[in-house]
Amino acid sequence: MKLWSVITDDLEHCLITGDSNVAIHHVFGGPDRKLSEKYGFLVPLRPDWHNMTPHSVHMDRALDLSLKRKAQAYYEAHYGSREEFRAEFRKSYM
Repeated sequence: MKLWSVITDDLEHCLITGDSNVAIHHVFGGPDRKLSEKYGFLVPLRPDWHNMTPHSVHMDRALDLSLKRKAQAYYEAHYGSREEFRAEFRKSYM
């Protein structure tokens, strides 16, 4: 399956720094990883922004929440209602 994103057109460069050394971050991970792939809720992040430092998305709640809110806003604008989002992802981030 080819990965794609509704948040960026460029999965080869870090969303924050533009660097080409990236890991693909699933905005909704764990049990929702496949849903992130289905809806394009993926972003490229340099390893330090992904999970290797205190400011990384896996450790910085504000950064994580901002990406979840962007993804949910996109869902509500293009795929379904807030109630439908909540039914699939089990909670609202708005």
